[in-house]
Amino acid sequence: MSSSTLQISYIGLGAIGKHMAGHIANHAASLNYPPLLAYNRTQAKAEELKKTHPVVVATSLEEVAKKSDVIFSCLLNDAAVQETVEALLPHMKPNTILVEQSTIAPKLVKELAQKVSQVGGTYMACPIMGPPLKAAAADLIVLVAGGDSAARSKVLPLMVPVIGKKKIELGENPEESSRLKLCGNFIVTSVVEMLGEYMTLAEASGVGQDKAQELIDNFLPQTMISTYASRISNETFRDQIHFAISTTKKDVNHIIDLANEANAPVPITHTFLKNCDYVLEKHGDYDLTGVVAAHRDQAGIPTDLQKK
Repeated sequence: MSSSTLQISYIGLGAIGKHMAGHIANHAASLNYPPLLAYNRTQAKAEELKKTHPVVVATSLEEVAKKSDVIFSCLLNDAAVQETVEALLPHMKPNTILVEQSTIAPKLVKELAQKVSQVGGTYMACPIMGPPLKAAAADLIVLVAGGDSAARSKVLPLMVPVIGKKKIELGENPEESSRLKLCGNFIVTSVVEMLGEYMTLAEASGVGQDKAQELIDNFLPQTMISTYASRISNETFRDQIHFAISTTKKDVNHIIDLANEANAPVPITHTFLKNCDYVLEKHGDYDLTGVVAAHRDQAGIPTDLQKK
């Protein structure tokens, strides 16, 4: 693999992937690399990216595998990742580096890393922490595991500071970054569950969610807690879907599996999952902050306080 002719590809152009792909495409162009090869199951998304960034649209995973030296991937769930990697494997060039940025189960990471190694490639698990707005601003946290020093020397400059300004390195076992990502998502889902209870308590006790939001903004300004609280108090969780509850449930189940394997109790995660199921059944596939609807229903206050 010659760095002077490094062909980079990106698979998966969802809410976060499209931003990471765009940043990497611009960086590749600045290095005079060939244009980023972009692939998405819905080709229109790749065509849309091409309008604003220096990319070439790939029409198949076989094309991606045959042409690429470094392949990034950010997909919705375990099944999509497994299907994609299985499609790439028969056509990958020797020494290809596959950089998986999806949030998937550690056991699947281990399985895929072994399969990529068997065809002469390198598998790196590099999931990210941060919402779509952070992705757009190239302000994600990159969790890096897998690959030897040679592979990392090629891949790390394509991610930091390109898609994020900070990284956490976890050694050569790719499963470790998957586990850390699930621990990170435990924080996110726990905060959202806590805020649902907090905002409902404030409203039900007569304080009001507006004052509850004001307290957080002063006590914990410019934090994840303030950001998620504002989605609840502004009630944007129905029409501004950052992470849908249905998608969040996948990560929550992975957190529970990890906790069971480690014999580590996570009662708040079980409560959050129960509330996710309730909201999906009674209200719909809101943003994950929409779990507040479960708390409001239990307290007998309107889900839509803005129209009260």
